[in-house]
Amino acid sequence: MMKFVVKEWAELISDPISLGEQDQRVFEHADLPTVSDKLSITLRLKIRSHANDWATILHKGTGHSIRTPGLLLSAYDSRLEPQFSGNWNDHVVMGIQDKLMLNKWYHLALTLSDPEKRSDFYVDGEWIGFNSVNNVKTQKIVFNEGPLHIGRAFLHTGINGEDEFQKKPIVYGSKIALVHVSTRKYLSTKGIIYDLGPNNQQYMVVCNKQEIDLNDDVWIVIGENSTIVRMVSSVSLNTTIGFKHQETGYNLHSHDTSCDKVTPISKQQQVTMCRDANTNDGWLIRRYNSNTTSYDDSGRLMSGDIISLFHVPTNKPALCSHTILLGDGSQEVFCCYGDAGERNNKWRIELIE
Repeated sequence: MMKFVVKEWAELISDPISLGEQDQRVFEHADLPTVSDKLSITLRLKIRSHANDWATILHKGTGHSIRTPGLLLSAYDSRLEPQFSGNWNDHVVMGIQDKLMLNKWYHLALTLSDPEKRSDFYVDGEWIGFNSVNNVKTQKIVFNEGPLHIGRAFLHTGINGEDEFQKKPIVYGSKIALVHVSTRKYLSTKGIIYDLGPNNQQYMVVCNKQEIDLNDDVWIVIGENSTIVRMVSSVSLNTTIGFKHQETGYNLHSHDTSCDKVTPISKQQQVTMCRDANTNDGWLIRRYNSNTTSYDDSGRLMSGDIISLFHVPTNKPALCSHTILLGDGSQEVFCCYGDAGERNNKWRIELIE
């Protein structure tokens, strides 16, 4: 889905498409939302192999030297390179060192603004680079009325992989995964038990790997505290919901810290999986704006959204993780208080099915 700052949008490709190096999709300028001096493009991308030369993800323009915006991958290692044309240089490049792994979905977002004189780039909701205009009085980002090429364009072949330009809605009953934005690891379990007393054994929740495990990392969206909701109905933002672990059937859960019920290393509020549904299973969901420093609670929950989850029964601490590792190499997951600018409480929600 392509989003524009003026709140106009267009769904260019409704489902993932498979692309080879010689494949392309072309969208004429007249078929795109009106853009004059600002735009934002978001997409999901998975590559199957590295190219032997520069490979085009997208390119808007009438020729090789007209590229607002352009997004390419470098040869052999698939390093991301966002580009745009300016009135002082037709090939302004954002120097980014992030490289894409094979056979892994990424959520990419590119913003351009001539009034703000800058371009920003995000991978999986994390801001990883920007480029700014130095001489703001005379230099301008040059937008164009050329077509948008997805895949092969002009001098460069396309990617060998899959593109998706649509954000799909998350509904009750959706199978999803939650990715910790700053570490890119999935919310998971490894079967470690918190022993909280007789007949009260709960599984520890952790962040495990950057590659999804379809057994341990998949959750089902359910009603708050397992209340009955209409399946396939959309999930409104700023709503309290629940998550059921698909493999075990246990609910995502937290509780107070009385009687030393804290995480093993940082001594924070535990996050667990509990077999029996109870009032400690409710999570308030809030979505971040595109700048990921404030909340936008309008509309419904969509795949690819960057969100925070707040545990309602214990006065709304946020679901968090950090780089502190347990003995098995997994990351601690816990609840703590923080504002919208916190790095540790941002999660990307991915639709599995």
